[in-house]
Amino acid sequence: MARAVTRKAKITAGSAVPEKQTGAKPARRASSPGRPARLSRERLLEKSMELLVEHSVEGFTLARVADALDTVSMALYNYFPSREALLNAVADHICKQFRMPKAKAGQAWQDTLRAWLWAVKKHAEKNPVIFKVMGVDGRTSAGWLSITHTVGKTLHEQGLRDRDLAAAVWLFCSQAIGLLLSEYGQGSFRSSLSLSQLEQLGPEQQAFFLELRSYHVPLTTEELLEEGFNDLIANLERKIALLGKK
Repeated sequence: MARAVTRKAKITAGSAVPEKQTGAKPARRASSPGRPARLSRERLLEKSMELLVEHSVEGFTLARVADALDTVSMALYNYFPSREALLNAVADHICKQFRMPKAKAGQAWQDTLRAWLWAVKKHAEKNPVIFKVMGVDGRTSAGWLSITHTVGKTLHEQGLRDRDLAAAVWLFCSQAIGLLLSEYGQGSFRSSLSLSQLEQLGPEQQAFFLELRSYHVPLTTEELLEEGFNDLIANLERKIALLGKK
């Protein structure tokens, strides 16, 4: 009798399967709401970065993150108070991985900025999501500000101040981002396929672009960025030279 009672209790508790159901798949037990397995801040950041690769910032929601983690949105609030807080955390997480090459003794300011530009390029290749989270809802992330500090400090040491310094830092960083985005997001414009709609242009325009086609295709990312980066630095050289004439 004791054995029968024990067996019945186990079956009732769901820890055993009656003999007549042997071989049948047990029903999947639903996860308890608000208690996701192995959920952590690190896991949230990792999944958020994965989603941002596929979706725009506008399409990024806590509900989408929760769904990807097979949990509920309310569980995420234990780690981040809002969508904006999560996006900012992603930005900071990515930006903290940025590494500026160590400067050589007596290194020229131009070489410092050139090293910065190539370091940003390398970092963006590894973490393309940085372009989407360097600014959230019109506010620059703290992580991206920390990266651009090198530019501001370098130009300040060359004598730029106040409005001139603010404008120079903003333009330099913005134009650098523009170059990288244009190359990695729209580099296909230099391929032969980019001229597939050429027949819709007039004869003179067609001839112009056909002449350039042979030069567009072999251009490499490194060549274009090298030239673009040199132009950015040359522009700063002109501004700094004007300061010495005042």
